[in-house]
Amino acid sequence: MQTLLSNFPPVRLALAAVVTTSLSLTGCLSGGGGSSSDGAATVEEPTDLRTTLSGDVRGVEQEGYFEFLGIPYAAAPVGDLRFAAPQAAAGWDEERAADAYGSACPQAGQTFDEAEDCLYLNVFTPKNRGPHPVMVWFHGGAFVFGSGGGTYVPPRLVAEDIVVVTVNYRLGKLGFTAHPGLTEEQGASGSYGILDQQMALQWVQDNIEAFAGDPANVTIFGESAGGLSVLSHLVSPASAGLFAKAIVQSGSYSRVQASMAVAESAGEGFATLLGCDAATAAQEVECMRSKSVAQIMAIAPGTVTPTLRPDVLPASVNQGLAAGEFNDVPLLMGTNSDEWSYFLASRGELNPITQANYQFLLNNSVGPVETPNVVALYPASDFSDDYAALMTAVGTDGNFACNASVQAASVAENGSQPLFVYEFADRDAPSPGIVAPSWLTLGATHASELAYIFGTDDSFRVRGATDDQVALADIMSRAWTAFARSGNPSHDDLTWVDYGDSAGGMVSFETPEVQPLSRSVFRSVHRCDYWTPEV
Repeated sequence: MQTLLSNFPPVRLALAAVVTTSLSLTGCLSGGGGSSSDGAATVEEPTDLRTTLSGDVRGVEQEGYFEFLGIPYAAAPVGDLRFAAPQAAAGWDEERAADAYGSACPQAGQTFDEAEDCLYLNVFTPKNRGPHPVMVWFHGGAFVFGSGGGTYVPPRLVAEDIVVVTVNYRLGKLGFTAHPGLTEEQGASGSYGILDQQMALQWVQDNIEAFAGDPANVTIFGESAGGLSVLSHLVSPASAGLFAKAIVQSGSYSRVQASMAVAESAGEGFATLLGCDAATAAQEVECMRSKSVAQIMAIAPGTVTPTLRPDVLPASVNQGLAAGEFNDVPLLMGTNSDEWSYFLASRGELNPITQANYQFLLNNSVGPVETPNVVALYPASDFSDDYAALMTAVGTDGNFACNASVQAASVAENGSQPLFVYEFADRDAPSPGIVAPSWLTLGATHASELAYIFGTDDSFRVRGATDDQVALADIMSRAWTAFARSGNPSHDDLTWVDYGDSAGGMVSFETPEVQPLSRSVFRSVHRCDYWTPEV
């Protein structure tokens, strides 16, 4: 059967068009964790004062943990450092207060404080002695908005004796512009946000012992764009040794990444929009660096993604995984059963999706050639003639679920480390900060699993969580931390078999009880033989 692979870009554009409107939350290469630095002090007694290689930081004592906020891990990316790889932050002689989040990186449509001086991270550490496993979080937001700030407070994780690090990284055109002039200057260009993340991971290697963390046991995890970031690190030679395990949450939405040539062409178009046409590429770069953040934000497009560059991302994620050219570490990955409802709600349309407009909307997403095939594959009767639910299924399957299945199959075939795959399927999950129109049921939508990992039971109940959902949050957060600790997410209340084992499969996180889920049933429910017949 013909697939939508050739017409996948329109689907990805549909994702990009809606994701920018509201996401308010948001084995060739060697694996392993790396060694610790001799320069960072190891904590002898728990205290709110720690010594990093750059200087002393004083954090804040919370109930059960210490938090250290707004620690610079790189120099401000301003002046000649705009559109360039991050550089080391300057040290300080006096004690530095680490009691407030650093500025979020510039992004459109936000009212909170923004500045290009935004490369900060936050550390949350238990009060008892380490060394503890470390989890480094990369936030979502389509690579155009979000931060590692207060949305991702991790008491559940820290309570399991985990050190958690959350990271800001450059976004939008400031974080992902490629341009011929930049390539001439640097040898390659683009994907600066991924380089920021790598710098943060190096900071963790150099400093986390001072916060009772184990630099040899670092798990990177992220959701949506943060999940795609984690996948990018899996296939990046430059990330080898900076982490020991990885968790991907809803990050499998991008099957291809743009080549350097395509990215440079887009960068030239961006320069033109900025009024920076010039006689030479170097002059265009100089002009781009002279523009204000406001000028850049005024014309920045709604979406960006990491692009190929030989030193960071030599191949697309799917290509690298399929070729076995990835950092072979224990991996936990999954998607949500109703991802696409979030993006339907994000459009802000009041008119419901009905039989009258469904094919028009579908045609705009997958193109006229594939629309009849999709209509036939997804009969409305299977969804009780609920066309919003039907559109949710099409978007979820074509953009998230089936590509995740492809990636999991590649890792299972080519990797030697444990692989655990899930589907989050609590269809009564509290909304992840978005209001759905009356005609749309969100279900287990995009980002809805985050409240089951971050926050506290009390904050979850305030959002309307039931006792069963609080219990599921406990099971999930302990699975994440068990995986970070040992590479196996199983614990007293959860048995999770390796995806690659003959008896292996998936788990479905739902209420009232977590259920086993076979790979074949998952692919059948999501029509993956159509979307990704290569598996």
